Amino acid sequence: MAKHPVDIAPSESRDAFSRAVERRLARMRRVARLCSALGAALLLALALVGIGSSVVPRVMGMQPYAIISGSMEPAYPTGSLVYADPVDGVALQVGDVAAFWQGEEVIIHRVEAIDGDAGELVTKGDANEDVDLRPVPFQNVLGRVVFSMPLVGYFLMALGSTAGMLLLGWAVLMAVALCVVGTVVGHLAENREAGR
Repeated sequence: MAKHPVDIAPSESRDAFSRAVERRLARMRRVARLCSALGAALLLALALVGIGSSVVPRVMGMQPYAIISGSMEPAYPTGSLVYADPVDGVALQVGDVAAFWQGEEVIIHRVEAIDGDAGELVTKGDANEDVDLRPVPFQNVLGRVVFSMPLVGYFLMALGSTAGMLLLGWAVLMAVALCVVGTVVGHLAENREAGR
């Protein structure tokens, strides 16, 4: 007995529909995993940079400073973040890189000479040809640079501006939104799959 074409078509169309639904659900699950992974990675990166560049060094007693000029290149390129261990000016030696006040600015330069009688340091930027015009009194010394991280200083410099704070807020909101979208799409895919 031969099958009538009408009897075959509904079964085949249901199989095609089921395959299409399964492909759509698989795509939704991939999108959900991708959104969740991107959001989590962005939040993790922001947390690591923020905590690693600011909180951890301070807990260890160091103070971070961003390099904003090229005077210490190539040792500390512009945008680097350097960490200074607090020391008295008298504890520094020739060749140490010192963080010190000069007027209203913090300067990071290398110690070229020490005048113990006058209580002053002669400093110079590695990229500069001449020593600094004004000697640095010991009491202006903030510390000795012990560690640096290239490019991270740009992050901290940006946070000092309104635009940087807005950008950081936007990045956090986008990361959270990606995580939420991933969770919602994942739940939708599960619910549709359970309802089939």
